[in-house]
Amino acid sequence: MRTTSVLLAFALAIGANAQSALENVIVEKYYISDANDATDTDGGYLEQGSVTYRVFLDMGADCKLRGLFGDSLHPFIISSTTVLFNNEDRGERFGHQIPANRLDDNTVALDTWLSLGDASDGHTGVMEVDDTDGSLVGGVNNDGGSAGIAGGLLVSAQPDAGTPLTTSDGLIPSSGTAPPGFLQLGDFEPVNNENTDTTFTNSGMVVQCPAGVLGYGPDNKILIAQITTTGELEFHLNVEIIDATGTPQKFVANGDTLLAGQTEFGLLNYPPECGCMDPNFLEYDPAAGCDDGSCATAIVFGCLDTLACNFDPSANFNVSALCCYGPNDCNGLDINIVCPDVAVNDVPTPINGFTVFPNPAHDQLTVRIAATNGGQANALVHDRLGRLVVNHVFTTNGGIQDHHLDLSDLANGVYTLRLVLDGHVSVQAVVKQ
Repeated sequence: MRTTSVLLAFALAIGANAQSALENVIVEKYYISDANDATDTDGGYLEQGSVTYRVFLDMGADCKLRGLFGDSLHPFIISSTTVLFNNEDRGERFGHQIPANRLDDNTVALDTWLSLGDASDGHTGVMEVDDTDGSLVGGVNNDGGSAGIAGGLLVSAQPDAGTPLTTSDGLIPSSGTAPPGFLQLGDFEPVNNENTDTTFTNSGMVVQCPAGVLGYGPDNKILIAQITTTGELEFHLNVEIIDATGTPQKFVANGDTLLAGQTEFGLLNYPPECGCMDPNFLEYDPAAGCDDGSCATAIVFGCLDTLACNFDPSANFNVSALCCYGPNDCNGLDINIVCPDVAVNDVPTPINGFTVFPNPAHDQLTVRIAATNGGQANALVHDRLGRLVVNHVFTTNGGIQDHHLDLSDLANGVYTLRLVLDGHVSVQAVVKQ
């Protein structure tokens, strides 16, 4: 139906706008350390094979990062199976606190910290592929650490880490000032200067720039963390972004309980959990951070009320505003367009001798019909959102007959069974347990 198509397009547009403030979360392998890097003792022991990750948010056009946060329902977590490396020489809690003139000291450039965009007190952090101004980190730019390594440290060029730091360091000169109104609340010791912690978790954390910070370049990508470890990285992050209209939006990694103004965003988890990522499908999982091919059933909006003159059995998601019952009950729609071939005074009557058992049911529901005449019956089961989950057609031959519906694939809960037979309709609530 045209009305359904228009509504579908409208619904998808709303969904796209709700998600546009945060479009992606990108995890970049910034550097993989080598044996030379492990010789330094000024900054604490950096084990060979340590991986430095950088985490970027890809925000919508004109959106600004307002901050990072953790609350009792959504703790902010960064963890590893081994310790988080913190440079003990010049390491800091936040990127903008790293002295730019110390980036050439030992392994300071690989320190673990959080950020609202900056990677030193004089540099914005950008992805290496977006950095075209060369490098001031590593090799001849490095002091060689406590061992005085000739040619300097941070020269590893492992392909898994992309462009070598001696070629591109992911640093773009900035004004050298902290984010305006920078505010921090919470315990940040695990990302300060100790090399003893494997986990940074905070349920009462606020790192904020009230006015917001734009990302770098036309893609509006902004750095929010740098993490170095030899172990398996895991994180669950929560961020607040000011959208293009100036409205703050909060995105959380865990959507089990969402507070007002919060939206679940699966890519804030790492490694991501896979599922259906397309909201146009019934299988859509907002917690999914990668697509596993499970999207199978395209959503079709329509009226699934069999008492309506425009009942649409091809739909699988009910929109009550589309249902039309008569000239004075058509939800503002033109009944001559919505139901041109149906006599609007024809009101379905209930089916006599219709019973279901057992109710509550387990895997099977029995539908008993005492029909005078034979014919085809249509049993339609809808969930509480109005989605069609069972559509079964069976033939009655007159008299009392039992027919069976398979509910084994349905989750426990309350459903609505509509039975349509020879122009008559009966409705029954059914409990699956």
